[in-house]
Amino acid sequence: MIKKRSRFWTVIFSFLPGAGHMFNGFMKLGISFMGLFFVVLAVASFLNIGALAFLAPVIWFYAFFDCINRTFQDDEEFYTQEDYFLFTIDQLANYDFGFIKRKSLIIGAALVAVGVYSLWNNVVMYLINRYDFLPREVYSAIYNLSSIFPQLVIGVLIIWAGVTLILGKKKQIEIREKEEGVNADDCDQE
Repeated sequence: MIKKRSRFWTVIFSFLPGAGHMFNGFMKLGISFMGLFFVVLAVASFLNIGALAFLAPVIWFYAFFDCINRTFQDDEEFYTQEDYFLFTIDQLANYDFGFIKRKSLIIGAALVAVGVYSLWNNVVMYLINRYDFLPREVYSAIYNLSSIFPQLVIGVLIIWAGVTLILGKKKQIEIREKEEGVNADDCDQE
């Protein structure tokens, strides 16, 4: 039930994304912010990709100021607001996932790579360390390489995306120049 509560406690609870919303009765919105915030942190931590964690402060600030703005509204405005999920199953069901079909090979390869990496870190590295299959120096080198592997992959993907964008833009310019050349030839004939 949406109910305007103490502004002081709302501000205090707002320091945890979604908690201030939940304190005021916006349960769906609160659980959405809280879930999104902690999922981003968990994925960034699990995959050891610090670059993904940049989303956490964005979500935190948005949730914090959204809660503060809702709380400090007039009573009339406050009680007209509806509680909703940030993402609903209906929205996801109606979303055009055509890009997944077009890029299924890339997405499948990425999922396989993440699975292999996870098994490597959680099973193979444990067994190597536990049963001393390799000398310590070799194990340390393999461990260090496997711990920075996600960052290496992300770096390579960023470079690949940049080169693809540059080459794609170059092709667009060449196509445009050819079209303009054809149009100029048509004008000369008239």
